[in-house]
Amino acid sequence: MVYKIFADIIVVMHFAWILFMLLGFILTSCGFFSTYVFPLTLKLQRTGRTSADRWKRFFDKWLFRTLHLFGIAYVSFLAILGKYCPLTIWENSLRAKYDPTLTYSGSCIVHYIEKLIYLDVNLLVILIPTIFIAIFTLVVFIIKPPTKVRKPFALLRNLVFHFVQNKKNI
Repeated sequence: MVYKIFADIIVVMHFAWILFMLLGFILTSCGFFSTYVFPLTLKLQRTGRTSADRWKRFFDKWLFRTLHLFGIAYVSFLAILGKYCPLTIWENSLRAKYDPTLTYSGSCIVHYIEKLIYLDVNLLVILIPTIFIAIFTLVVFIIKPPTKVRKPFALLRNLVFHFVQNKKNI
C-alpha cells in the first residue's frame, strides 16, 4: 500500500512540475514582451506604478527564473535524448512493486492527472514545443537576466550581441 501512495504522490509532483514549466513560460513571455517589446504604461490606481513596473519586478525574481531555466533545459535535454523523466521511472517502479496491473478505479484525482501528464500523442508534438520553450527561456534569460545574476550573464549577453552584429555586417 505504501508503494501505491508514494506513486500517487509522485504523479501529483509531476503534474506540479509540468504546471511550473508552463507557468514559467507564460510569465516569462508576458513579462518580456510587455516590459521590453511592447511596454504597457497603464497607471495602476492604487500604487501609481505602471503595469510594466510589475513585470520588471517579476524579471528580478532570480530564483524563480533560474529554476525555470534549468528545469526547462533539463526537460529539453531528456526529450532530445528520448529519455523518460526520472519521476516517471520512479513512479513506474513503485507501481510495479505494488501491483503491475494496478488500475485507478479507487483514485479518481490521480487517474485524471495521469491522463493529462501521459498523453498518447506523437513524440514530436511534445519535443518541438519543449525545445522552443527552452530556447526562448534561455534567450530571454541571457538578454534580460535577473538583477542578482546579471553580472555573470553580462559577458555571455555581450558575446551573443557581438556574434549577431558580426553576422549583420557580413
